[in-house]
Amino acid sequence: MDDFRTQLKEAIDAMTEAGLEPVFLVIDLRGSTYIKQGQGVESFEKFRQSALDALAAAAEGCDTFTHGEERIVGILPGFGRLKTFALIERLRRALIMLAQSYDCTLSPDFDAFEFDPATGVAGVVNHLATRPRETEDAREA
Repeated sequence: MDDFRTQLKEAIDAMTEAGLEPVFLVIDLRGSTYIKQGQGVESFEKFRQSALDALAAAAEGCDTFTHGEERIVGILPGFGRLKTFALIERLRRALIMLAQSYDCTLSPDFDAFEFDPATGVAGVVNHLATRPRETEDAREA
């Protein structure tokens, strides 16, 4: 876990030193685990990597990482609200079409939050850990 936090801190420090405020875009790829169940782990990992690549390409080469199986995160360099909303709409369409190529119906859920220098990396990790995720059991209920 320390390695993850170290890499996260380095990415944040690089942006803040360049005068950019990091914005985190969290995408829950709800439904993507059906790829793993139906087509295997290799297909699921290819899909998840393709989703990360789509995020990075749409967000001007931003840093990305995974958090759990169905969650990907992009660190957007100084994106304002309108730019972030436009990015979300582009990604919503692209990720749904990408999932269809894996015979999966995806329902992506998006959340964006700004980096808080007062809480630092610990605040980012805490936000990711406490942000509610819809589980398979909750969807079926």
